[in-house]
Amino acid sequence: ARATPQLPAPVGLTVTPGHAEVSASWLSVLNATGYKLYYSTSPLASTTDFTSVSSVTATGTSATVIGLTNDTTYYFVVVATSAGGDSAASTEARATPRIPAVGAVFRDTLKDGGQGPQMVVLPTGSFSMGTASGGDSDERPVRTVTISKRIAMGRYEVTFADYDRFVAATSGRRPDDRGWGRGSRPVIRVSQADAKAYAAWLSTQTGKTYRLPSEAEWEYAARAGTRTRYSWADSITCSQARYGRRVGGECSNSRDGTVPVGSFAANAFGLFDMHGNVWEWVEDCYANTYTGAPSDGSARTSGCGANVRAVVRGGSWLNRPQSLRSANRSWGFPSSRSLSFGFRLVQDLNP
Repeated sequence: ARATPQLPAPVGLTVTPGHAEVSASWLSVLNATGYKLYYSTSPLASTTDFTSVSSVTATGTSATVIGLTNDTTYYFVVVATSAGGDSAASTEARATPRIPAVGAVFRDTLKDGGQGPQMVVLPTGSFSMGTASGGDSDERPVRTVTISKRIAMGRYEVTFADYDRFVAATSGRRPDDRGWGRGSRPVIRVSQADAKAYAAWLSTQTGKTYRLPSEAEWEYAARAGTRTRYSWADSITCSQARYGRRVGGECSNSRDGTVPVGSFAANAFGLFDMHGNVWEWVEDCYANTYTGAPSDGSARTSGCGANVRAVVRGGSWLNRPQSLRSANRSWGFPSSRSLSFGFRLVQDLNP
């Protein structure tokens, strides 16, 4: 004679909300080979037919559901599984994901079990973009730009550690570090297309929307409420940013390269290395004035001519202080993989 033991319903289901995700855990069930965590925006009674309800599977006693909508309540139950069938459902639990507060730092969970780059939630607001005098002609005319969309921006430039995970997962091109080191140094020798591919992969891995910042979002974040040349004042020293060429008492020469991200103090928004280290790709195509540029914080992606060039911001380890100013603009061809080009991302948050 033989019999299949009946699995008891799991107990101890606990759900913890995050930003657009919920983490769940429960107690193990004897003889279970796996678990299914069901979730819905409607209550899930233990008698519900779960065949049309969203779920994630787990071999252990925890799971994270990603890509949820903030400020929406979700209901969860878990069942144990085995060759003999599923158990009854656990007691229902509920949680409501929320957008983190302004200034909060968070990291998103990846489907492969890792974590994305650290992100900082930015405030909304308006600012004067460009420089009326003392800058370059392509920084004019100065105009008021309003950043009304809720976004988070990378706390640091994307590092080799961040990017190498993407390369390994996609069997992609592994950029050279020129012997300066990988890990926490900003990734270099990446094109604008490479940066966009990383953003698309991260979006798929997290269920959230990552992208390059617009030029306006980048300058708004770099200024962090200031109108000075840099986010701290009108002058700069080698204790404040990584910049280049040992000319006139500057800090480094062209052999020194990048430094690990976060080597200098953050600005008032909690962002590091907005000045120097590497130029950062943004979404916009380059035009030699701001005439016709949007004032709502969106990117300019048309009207830039047939020989399209992409904007880079922030200056690099190779440049003099003039290039590190908050308002300064430069460009590269989108396919360029320069030793001084890197990037950081933004994430669109739910309103």
